[in-house]
Amino acid sequence: MSEPAKTLVFRLPRSAYLTVLFLLFCTAPLAFSESGDADGDAALTWRVALLVIPLLATVFIARTATVVSGAGVRVRALFGSRMMPWSTLEGFSVTGRAIYAVQPDGSVRLPCVRTADLAAIARVSGGRLPEVRDPVRKYAPSRRRR
Repeated sequence: MSEPAKTLVFRLPRSAYLTVLFLLFCTAPLAFSESGDADGDAALTWRVALLVIPLLATVFIARTATVVSGAGVRVRALFGSRMMPWSTLEGFSVTGRAIYAVQPDGSVRLPCVRTADLAAIARVSGGRLPEVRDPVRKYAPSRRRR
């Protein structure tokens, strides 16, 4: 019996939604402040459009991901996505903390993927990528005296 195809999804952590809350607290007073009319009524003005900023941040956090499966690598961004089958990939490039999928026509950055994730990606590729050892965890030295 064959093993079912695995799918890995790399996305932003749930704690990133705290940024949306912060943006909402910052833009709401600007959006709903009084416009200085003589009658004192708060009017809906162009400043209400500032509330689009937290909305866009929410959609960005929810959409941004890299999905790795037996079929290939799919990169999802705020607007659209791109599927790269394994047959078109020449390999991966590591530049600093960024991981890129290299294709004949250029490179595509893989959002939310770290260098520690390359071993898991190589296992899901089904032998299309060379085997990579799992990362060795390094812990901070203890401050207590021996």
